[in-house]
Amino acid sequence: MTNIQLWDRYKEYSRDITEHERKLGFAGAGICWILRGQDFTFPALIYDAMLFIVAYFITDVIQGFGAALIYRFFIHYHEVRLLRKTGSHDGDIVVRRWLDWPAFGCFIIKSILLLIGFVFIGLYIRQKLAH
Repeated sequence: MTNIQLWDRYKEYSRDITEHERKLGFAGAGICWILRGQDFTFPALIYDAMLFIVAYFITDVIQGFGAALIYRFFIHYHEVRLLRKTGSHDGDIVVRRWLDWPAFGCFIIKSILLLIGFVFIGLYIRQKLAH
């Protein structure tokens, strides 16, 4: 398998997990809404779950927005260098691995946040079933 094929596989998996996580995030928020009290307040565990689910969505947006900004500034910087050097914007640009670190960090963090949100939902359901 070539390096390009491996990275394509990685992109496919990360795109799939992000798509499924978003669906789970909306489902988790819906579950929290269903489990609210009759007076429209949330039990403590459900409130905590909602906080983690909201943090997941915020991190999801930061991941995409941050990566877009990083790549935009990186590309612009190298286009200016190429233009000065060759008179054209076109050319090969070596992409450094560190360029993806912030987005990858957000990818990991948002997955953990969503998982923690569902753990709180599970704890609440377990607590209710025990009574």
